[in-house]
Amino acid sequence: MPDNYVELLAPAGRWDVLEQVAAAGADAVYLGGKRFNMRMLRQDYNFSDQELRDAVDFLHQQEKKIYITLNNLYYDVELNELKDYLFFLQDIAADALIIQDMAVLALCRELKLDLPLHASVQMGIANLQAARFLEDQGFSRAILSKNLSWEEIQEIHDGSKLALEFFAFGDLCIAHAGQCYMSSLVAGESGNRGRCLKPCRWPYRLEGAGQSKIMAHYLAHNDLCLYPQLSALLAAGVTSLKIEGRMRSAEYLAHIIGIYRQALDKISEAPETYEMNEEDYRKLTEKRVRDFCSGNLFSRPGIESIGLSGEREPLFPTRPVKLKKLAANETSEVPEGPGIGWPEQQPCWSVKIGDFKSLEAMAALGIKRLILEYAAGNRCPSGWGAEEIKTALSMVAGSDIEIWVETPRIVSQNELGKLEEDLRSISQLPDRVGFIVNEPGSFRLLRSRGQAVWGGHGLNTSNYRAARFWREQGMSGVTASLELEWSRVKSLLSQVEETELLVHGPLAGIITDFCLPRAVQPAAVGNAGKDCPLYCLQEDYYLMDEWGQKYRVRADGSCRNQIFYPYDLALIRRLPELLTAGLKYWRIDGQYYPAELLKQTLGLYMETAQDLPAGKWSPERANSLLKLFPAGLGSSPLFAEKG
Repeated sequence: MPDNYVELLAPAGRWDVLEQVAAAGADAVYLGGKRFNMRMLRQDYNFSDQELRDAVDFLHQQEKKIYITLNNLYYDVELNELKDYLFFLQDIAADALIIQDMAVLALCRELKLDLPLHASVQMGIANLQAARFLEDQGFSRAILSKNLSWEEIQEIHDGSKLALEFFAFGDLCIAHAGQCYMSSLVAGESGNRGRCLKPCRWPYRLEGAGQSKIMAHYLAHNDLCLYPQLSALLAAGVTSLKIEGRMRSAEYLAHIIGIYRQALDKISEAPETYEMNEEDYRKLTEKRVRDFCSGNLFSRPGIESIGLSGEREPLFPTRPVKLKKLAANETSEVPEGPGIGWPEQQPCWSVKIGDFKSLEAMAALGIKRLILEYAAGNRCPSGWGAEEIKTALSMVAGSDIEIWVETPRIVSQNELGKLEEDLRSISQLPDRVGFIVNEPGSFRLLRSRGQAVWGGHGLNTSNYRAARFWREQGMSGVTASLELEWSRVKSLLSQVEETELLVHGPLAGIITDFCLPRAVQPAAVGNAGKDCPLYCLQEDYYLMDEWGQKYRVRADGSCRNQIFYPYDLALIRRLPELLTAGLKYWRIDGQYYPAELLKQTLGLYMETAQDLPAGKWSPERANSLLKLFPAGLGSSPLFAEKG
């Protein structure tokens, strides 16, 4: 193969698609079985075990490769069957597995399987340290985050030995892959388990900037088409160009693969003189589903990347639903009698705070674990900067209070340098400082310094084997995924004691690089990525669905938008179950609460937990909590029992 060879990777959801994309010029095909993959909503798609075996033979006879999508998150009850499936995939000689859950890596090691592993885009690999972590673990390829720029891809390539795969065509979600929980929150169907109901494609009203009367598709991202940027992708070091669309038809995909094949062949033959074929680009445009954009390749998405009218949105039969709020005077079952298993020790409370007054209030309550959310604070001041964290540490010096600094759920390559500098500065301070990480790059940085590290919920830990993997890597404990049902939480707790659970606080359902407050300003068109006058701080912004339910939009320290579920999570009525299940580490996120509100909230939880072992239960405490939050509180999705 020539030195500038790049793989053209096509999707297939059915046998006729497999045949046609191979004939159109794909070098490799990725597809999923009837079990364990992310595209399970349609029964007539995906491949039976025999079809997978036949697909391997079919492609290998043509000297093409086949990658099997094992890219779901898994529950404890699925792991034994997953082991059998892994043996099967090795037996049929799949060329690689595309995985999201670290449990798959751990199981491959336990079973001594020799299956090459590709890190799914769901892992959110967006920086060099994350890529190097994958190298350390034996991965051969990373499918990079779709939210990276050309320069960031090149920096990761230059500093890593991993093969780099990047999406070059297809659907784009407004959210960062692997960090969208909104479908779970509104309907109990996890996008991270391949069952997304696409709330980002629903119409909303935007409150703020004079937009409240306009219903539009504010989160409906246009489709990705990097056909005009193929030379740039290759120059950045991409070795596999991925076409999205396992649910698309054979005709649609073969058309795209054929055009990309011709372009890549021309680049390979004469890279210096290559020019895009305008006629082929016109053909792609004619058959488009949505309008095209270039993603984050040259700038963050602006309003031009959004299909506000929704007129090109494919029919998808889901709509907003009326969300359930906690109601006053609902009862809870309190176990009684011998053998209940009330713990001898009270819960270990971890409280996330947003200011120094809250720090003082929590210290007065006797809280020993305080969480400070690190924020670089490039433009939108949010969270705690390095100097503020140092001040907080000085305030608790000499006490038995631990400060845990939580790193962001998203760390892109262009943010890595600042993060590394600040973490180095903070970690040089005296002990009683630990770190909570939400992506593997931050973990690798901190582990190399010997710091105490806890896994945050951004790692999407959904089973005991993934939790044990992170413990084996040196983590002190993990936070359970926000998307686990109660039965899954209990199973995890029974296997890994060092598991923390969020029991109260706001729920960020979507993290996006698209800045809504800025995008709707009259001067926003064409100015994405330019200097910003901080519209996010001038007024509050909400998305309102057709039920009148309001989703708060907040900007973080990296100028990303976090879109919150309308009702903060509150599990106060579930405390009896949580205590008897053996939950030791209880987390309350109060970073947006005034100090007095946080103090009252935590007090109600602590009093309830203290009284339960003595058989005392007061429903009035739950009612009192509801009165503190007049906008409402919710308990889903943790206790919505779904399959």
